[in-house]
Amino acid sequence: MRSKFTITISDVNGSKHYLLHQMIKKIILYFILFVVLVIIGGSLFISFLVNEVDSLEQKKKVAQEEYLTLKTKINQEYGKLQENNKKLKEKINLKTKEYEAIKEKVNDIEELVGLKTDVQTVMSDRLENLKFTSKQEHIIFQNIPNGYIVPYTGIASKFGWRIHPIFKKREFHKGLDFRAKRNTPIKAPADGVIEFSGFSKRSGFGNLIIIDHNYGFKTYYGHLKKVAVKAGQFIKKGEIIGYTGSSGLSTGPHLHYEVRFISRALNPIYFVRWNSSNFKDIFKKEKYVPWESLINMINNRFQIQKQPSSPTVPK
Repeated sequence: MRSKFTITISDVNGSKHYLLHQMIKKIILYFILFVVLVIIGGSLFISFLVNEVDSLEQKKKVAQEEYLTLKTKINQEYGKLQENNKKLKEKINLKTKEYEAIKEKVNDIEELVGLKTDVQTVMSDRLENLKFTSKQEHIIFQNIPNGYIVPYTGIASKFGWRIHPIFKKREFHKGLDFRAKRNTPIKAPADGVIEFSGFSKRSGFGNLIIIDHNYGFKTYYGHLKKVAVKAGQFIKKGEIIGYTGSSGLSTGPHLHYEVRFISRALNPIYFVRWNSSNFKDIFKKEKYVPWESLINMINNRFQIQKQPSSPTVPK
């Protein structure tokens, strides 16, 4: 019999004997089981990681497809916007040419009827030294636009060149934009007849009122919430014609106000500030209007009205 090593372990319960080769077998068995468990656990973990990588790859693929789809839509929309912008520019250029053509025709008409004036000429001494009675001033103020049409709370945009608040392009602003809360009453600045009252889509003014006053003057009121007059209606100075709002191409409640003389836009600020205390100042500031001939005509009419009528002689 070959020699064998025996290991004896003794305690209070007695002694146990182990042969060395049996312990080695158990150690090897446990080691093999441990290795198998490690291999199985590693395989499962690797499989889990592979599945996660596949899932991430799938999500990445889906995200790339969505990105390409969204990019295609954006490019299509951008192309449409460019095309619309191009068409809008063409329309603006066409309208500009039409405006210039109309302006030239108006200038030709002015020359024919003798209304063409040099803006650099100085007002004649006769008009400067002319004295006006309160009755004459009343007649002029009753027929020619003057005074504030809404309570003054400030001006959002002045008359002249500016950057359009919506189109972001340089344009000539033909009126004044008065700051005004929504539903503020608007009063007529002079007697006249309503030429237009309603929604004007092509102009961009939304609800628009145009008043045809005497002696070639017109006034425009844009972006209204509500109109209170009808086309063809005669109105008196101070009468409420509508209420402020933000209709049409507008960024907020306000009143767009224009004063025109024979289709030419004038600076409304001279007219809204015009009163008895500065009655003659407008003759110097607004040089496009032929004030001398206009005042002479009004005075002649005033003199005719003052003359007593002749009694009728019966036959």
